[in-house]
Amino acid sequence: MQNADDGRNEDKNPAFGGVLIKCKNKVLLCKRREDIPNTALPDYWSVPAGYVEPHEEIKEAAIRETLEETKIELEVASVKFLAAWPAHGGGVFYDYLAEIENEIEPVIDEEHSDWGYFSKDELPKPITKELQNDILSVLE
Repeated sequence: MQNADDGRNEDKNPAFGGVLIKCKNKVLLCKRREDIPNTALPDYWSVPAGYVEPHEEIKEAAIRETLEETKIELEVASVKFLAAWPAHGGGVFYDYLAEIENEIEPVIDEEHSDWGYFSKDELPKPITKELQNDILSVLE
């Protein structure tokens, strides 16, 4: 399998993918619930994200996870590779970017307790340094 966006399939497993949704000068973040056993980064703010199944392309998994966790549908062509970094707990996290014209209200799933659109000056805490860096890079 070849991933046209990032060419990093050798690092794929375990892999996690998510989409940073940008609307004008804000980004959508979801707060991970703290009461789910064995969850990575409980109570942290994050992009909609999850595990890449062995049969999936990384970008497709990121789009699927976004739909599952927010009910926001994204067009494959509008989602662009942004960055990759070591995932907390092992593996690699792949961050993608999608820009939308108007804020879409997400319908968050049971893995999250809150959501919001945030500018670079109002980013919630806690948030990983890697995600914060990605957000600042797209909002500069």
